[in-house]
Amino acid sequence: MVAVRTLSRRALVVLLVAAPAVWYACSDRGLDSAAGPSITSPVLLAPDFMKALAVQRRHTDDLLAIPGVVGTAITRQPDGHAGMVLLLERAGITGLPQVLEGVPVGQRVTGRLMAFSDPTKRQRPAPMGFSVGHPAITAGTIGARVRDALGRVYILSNNHVLANSNGASIGDPEYQPGPYDGGTSADQIATLTDFQVISFASNGSNTIDAAIALSSTDLLDNAVPSDDGYGMPNSKIYGDSDGDGSFDDPSALLGLNVQKYGRTTRLTHGQITGVNATVTICYAVSGFSCTKTARYVDQLIISPGTFSGGGDSGSLIVTDDANLNPVALLFAGSSSVTVANRIDLVLNRFGVTIDGSSPPPPGPLTDVAITGISGPSAVVVNGTANVRVTVKNFGNQDVASFDVVLSDTTDHVTVGTQTVPALAAGAVTTLTFAWTPATAGDHVLRARHTLSDDKASNDQRFGTIPVTPPITDISVTNMSVAGSVIEGHVVTVTVFVSNIGNQNVTSSFDVALQDSTAGVTLGTQTVTGLPTGANTSATFSWNLTGAALGVHTLVATQSLSDDYAVNNRRTLAVNVNPKPTDIALTGITAPARVGQGDTAHVVVTVKNVGEVDVGTSFTVVLTDGWNGNVLGTQTVTGLAIGASTTVDFPWNTAGAATNGHTLFATQQLPDANPSNNSIGISVIVNPPADIAVTGVSAPAAVIQGGTAAIGVTVQNIGGQNVSSNFDLTLTDATTGVTIGTQTIAGGLWAGGNTTRTFNWNTSGAALGSHTLVAAHTYTDVNGSNNQASIAVTVSAPSTDVAVTALGAPASIGKGSTATINVTVQNVAVQNVTSSFNVVLTDATSGATIGTQAVASLAVGATATRAFSWNTAFAALGNHTLVASHTLADDNAANNQRSATVNVTPQPADLALAAITASGQVTVGDTAPVVVTVQNVGGQDVTTSFDVVLTDGTAGNVVVGTQTFAGLAIGASVTGTINWNTGGAAISGHILTATQKLPDANASNNARAIAINVNPPSVHVGNIDGFTTSAVDTWSANVRVTAHDSRHNPLNGVTVRGSWNSGPEVQCVTADADGIGPGTCTLTLAAIPNTTRSAYFGMSGMTLTGYTYKPAANHDPDGSSNGYGMYVRH
Repeated sequence: MVAVRTLSRRALVVLLVAAPAVWYACSDRGLDSAAGPSITSPVLLAPDFMKALAVQRRHTDDLLAIPGVVGTAITRQPDGHAGMVLLLERAGITGLPQVLEGVPVGQRVTGRLMAFSDPTKRQRPAPMGFSVGHPAITAGTIGARVRDALGRVYILSNNHVLANSNGASIGDPEYQPGPYDGGTSADQIATLTDFQVISFASNGSNTIDAAIALSSTDLLDNAVPSDDGYGMPNSKIYGDSDGDGSFDDPSALLGLNVQKYGRTTRLTHGQITGVNATVTICYAVSGFSCTKTARYVDQLIISPGTFSGGGDSGSLIVTDDANLNPVALLFAGSSSVTVANRIDLVLNRFGVTIDGSSPPPPGPLTDVAITGISGPSAVVVNGTANVRVTVKNFGNQDVASFDVVLSDTTDHVTVGTQTVPALAAGAVTTLTFAWTPATAGDHVLRARHTLSDDKASNDQRFGTIPVTPPITDISVTNMSVAGSVIEGHVVTVTVFVSNIGNQNVTSSFDVALQDSTAGVTLGTQTVTGLPTGANTSATFSWNLTGAALGVHTLVATQSLSDDYAVNNRRTLAVNVNPKPTDIALTGITAPARVGQGDTAHVVVTVKNVGEVDVGTSFTVVLTDGWNGNVLGTQTVTGLAIGASTTVDFPWNTAGAATNGHTLFATQQLPDANPSNNSIGISVIVNPPADIAVTGVSAPAAVIQGGTAAIGVTVQNIGGQNVSSNFDLTLTDATTGVTIGTQTIAGGLWAGGNTTRTFNWNTSGAALGSHTLVAAHTYTDVNGSNNQASIAVTVSAPSTDVAVTALGAPASIGKGSTATINVTVQNVAVQNVTSSFNVVLTDATSGATIGTQAVASLAVGATATRAFSWNTAFAALGNHTLVASHTLADDNAANNQRSATVNVTPQPADLALAAITASGQVTVGDTAPVVVTVQNVGGQDVTTSFDVVLTDGTAGNVVVGTQTFAGLAIGASVTGTINWNTGGAAISGHILTATQKLPDANASNNARAIAINVNPPSVHVGNIDGFTTSAVDTWSANVRVTAHDSRHNPLNGVTVRGSWNSGPEVQCVTADADGIGPGTCTLTLAAIPNTTRSAYFGMSGMTLTGYTYKPAANHDPDGSSNGYGMYVRH
């Protein structure tokens, strides 16, 4: 059997072991020996070789400078002597030497020397022969670039390379290189467009394993690499003299020399040694077996076996001559042959041509093809099946109506005729025919269309569908028993029945179960029909009470009379077992930890979980480890069904190893279930208590008279708790003096530790090294760690003032003043009573920043001095500030400290320094808002910038913008932005002025001010009085003028007042002839002449949307006070 030529990691091992003579496409071939074949060569004569080598070295540079010379080499002449050979890119190069310094010079045409291509790598455009594959496969080969009648280009390769052996969907991506060679979604080169479905039926008649994927000329090349391949193939296939796209005589292919370029074996040469081959191809293996095969007909066989290898699937096979005519599409092989599809069948299936040299002349092409005929894998006689016929317009011309006819050539009947109304160029349509075969056997269906087009070879297609006779077959397929088959138990027996025929069973039938050994029927159940392919089961209860022990044969039968009686019954041998004896150890307890030497009680629970009483005595054994030392044995004197008892093993751990122990208890009675006869538990045996002095800490040196803190740590590193008190003592072993004793109350738990501090006053202690020894008084098993020591040097008193801190900012803007804090401390044991200075210098500039005095400093005391550093004249960049003191002491190493401060340019900083405006404004008025901007940064601002005024109450609407033309350092500028309050809400408004230049400090870029927008107001602008006379009476008149807030006369105002505090009277202002707008007159008539005056007083003014403001009332001529007046007669 041969196999497809893609790569598979799984099949590699299987096939190399199981079938070394068969090459499955799913693996790579092994490499030849590293040493290569043995070659015997004559040895060059040493003097000749050395002379030729020297001549070559002297002349090679000049020779390579000649156009067309690509190399030189030492070679062997026919007489055995050494000579030179020139490697030439082409023949006919003139002027070449024949002899150099007595050394003969020959010539060899090698062609251009180039680095070989790697077809497993990504390349754009990708050459033919390079790695490609669907994401679900490993890798195959780009066979060719093909072109349809509409000019679109595609990758041509195998179905199992581009379509995952039917497992892909149209529109899936194709990777170059294939996934096995590292291809991912980033390497998509094409989109799956069409594939010929592979039939895996045993009677299949596949002719091609092929697919195409849409790409572009930018991504896909139409030649194999020229460095190690044959270049560009011919567009015209081999042996097609009439140009109809099919081989004129397929038998003429026999003996044809061919070549191919593929992903794995690259360029190889072979010969067609078989035509019209029928082969079975393996597509999947499991273990040593092929699990998925497809049958192919009309195939080509190519030898030798080295012609192809795994990963070459999809390679285009062309003639091995200068014409390079396409012949076949490689898709499978073995260790001895390669199998390929005829290229004419492949190209006609997809309506494409090889996009190579000598392309066919352009022009209109009408070509409608039947591309597929498919139906069910099998049909029953007189059953109706749907047969689908696929039609594609491979041409570049739209076509009008035509018929598609489906015929059953076996029964010589026409299945049906359907009309395709039209089919655009490149379009596909599928027609479904209902077919009811009348006879059994393989039926060959033919689909054809009636359109007369330019390529008749693809106008029809055949397909074979098996037709089977009607078969009724109900099979008893299996039996199973659930439960323990023990005498006295009830178990469930399930009988499985399937309809494996091709006819539905609609009538009822019985399923019966018998115990043929006992001669009894266990039950009968009725099945009410069963469709084709359906399964059902019948469940029976089998009561084993009183059943004989041993093997019973159960027989299941179905009662339907069908076409195959052989599978109507099934038997099953079942062994009936006696009731079991089963003593189980169901529990075990013990302390998790125990001290070495203590006794641990291990309690084991024993239970009779079987089905018979145990009347005999049996023992339970406890061991240390599985099959380890026996720690004890206890006897149980029988146990009834379901009863439990416990046994206690006292384990004396004296001498036991101090580690984890796994104890196993095992009952010794032979029973039916040994799996529950043992049980285990873990117990840790801890070592005895061990108190250790684990650490002593102390300063390396102490000044005589000072006090040193000595830390002593003890730990219980044993395995048992210590509960009693013990002492911890620190001794100066140098002088024999006990420094101190402390009690550890309550002992220490296992693993616990504690630390005690001893204060050692060294007043009077001798100068020099002292050995301090810490020891405890607890008696334990390990005296080697009961004490520890440390050396401390007692030194003479000294004076030592240290600069302990220098606080400075990491950076500061030039011109700013930084506060630098310097701290000094007396770190010696003597007070400093004399004054000394603390000095801060800028080491970078050499300037002293300041000097401050410290009058004195007690032992341990600190003093901090603050220095102000004005950086106005400091250079930009890092400055090293050094703090030091002037006291001469015993330790100069700590007399100074330094810090680095970066002086940076002051950034630009425009501040909105002020904003002013009237706090009250009447709506409609224009309010001037005055803003002041100041450059408070360290750089001149030379570019223009804007100040924008926004009304926060109105959603930050822009009120106005003022532009300023730059601002020098420190300078200020003032501008006015006029706010027209027309339409503004009658309320308080927050106006914010913001300067828009991006600067280093956004916090001062804006200021706000509150302005209250008031409604319009009305007030009295004038009151004039006059009288009119009658005979005995007179009338008092007042003319009132209404003004708005701008003192403009206002019409429509209702003026209210009263005469002599009487009833309110009113009038409405309007235009008055000769007087003007905004006035109205109020009259008090019929005043007796004896009354000399009348008083009019204002009580209010009303106008919608306005507010009366009496405080604004006035009278410009002074005839009234604006609130009222006397009119005198």
